[in-house]
Amino acid sequence: MFSPVLAFRPARVVARLEPRSAACPLSSKDLVRAAAALRLTLPLVRAPTPGVARAALVAAKQLQSVLGLSLPAGSPPEGWFKAVTQAADEVAAGLPIFLAGEVRVAGRRDVEVEAAFTAAWVLSDAGLTHLTVDLAAVPPEARAEVLARVAAPALENGLGLDCVVARGGALEAGLLFGDLARNAALPDVASLPLEAPASREAVESQVRELLALCAALAGTPVVRRGPVTPELLRSLAGSPVAGCDDGGAAAEVALLALEVAWTGQADRREAPLAQAEAALGGGALARLEARAYGEVLDFLERLGATGSALRVARHLEESRGEPGS
Repeated sequence: MFSPVLAFRPARVVARLEPRSAACPLSSKDLVRAAAALRLTLPLVRAPTPGVARAALVAAKQLQSVLGLSLPAGSPPEGWFKAVTQAADEVAAGLPIFLAGEVRVAGRRDVEVEAAFTAAWVLSDAGLTHLTVDLAAVPPEARAEVLARVAAPALENGLGLDCVVARGGALEAGLLFGDLARNAALPDVASLPLEAPASREAVESQVRELLALCAALAGTPVVRRGPVTPELLRSLAGSPVAGCDDGGAAAEVALLALEVAWTGQADRREAPLAQAEAALGGGALARLEARAYGEVLDFLERLGATGSALRVARHLEESRGEPGS
């Protein structure tokens, strides 16, 4: 059904896929534009292990939903990319997806910026299609210059570029994005980390904050990060908010099968998690994937993502003057 959209895969991604693979990682740059035109909120699932990624792909395929999968910051991307794209070829062939990685810049010193640039290059070279850059440790006056340097691999290779902004800093974010536009390094989206809303009033407050940030950034789409609630997801469905991550919910329920608490933070436990999953027997792995599958299915349904893959595929084809599928 989605075979025409395979032509939109970036060449560097195709070069890293297995021969004749029907996995369909696209640049989030293209997907964000399509989502904005269609008033869709792109779902992003934190997937620290292949089992979580596979479960999310099965759920997305069932609902015919576009899907983003994110790798924890600091984790090696090569093996993750291979495992995720093999799973996509097997269980979600032709489904538009994007693969996200994150770089946290430790400061403004040259050695810190160079380390972040190298990390961004590794993610881009591995085949990821979305780069998030966190500048919280960089002084405000240096953020535009640092982001332009760190994001160079993403800009050169056509990845979607995402910049994390601080809560309550809409004016500051607007000034930063203005500087970035002048430096030809304007991000495609901005990420705003938020806590789980505890009430209906908190949901409404967060939605207003997200929309205000969109306005402050002169229309740049915004992605909500952090724990979610059913009511929040329903409020975001059909809104101008470009994307929403699951706050690590799928990973958390799946990793309970390993009796390991998911913190959502990249640390030395990330590699052992993947190793522990690989060592599971068939029954235990199936239970892990079933838990993650159920969580992602609920997340996608509440966010209004059902059927979004076909809508996005048609929009991409039409935007380039190609006949519909």
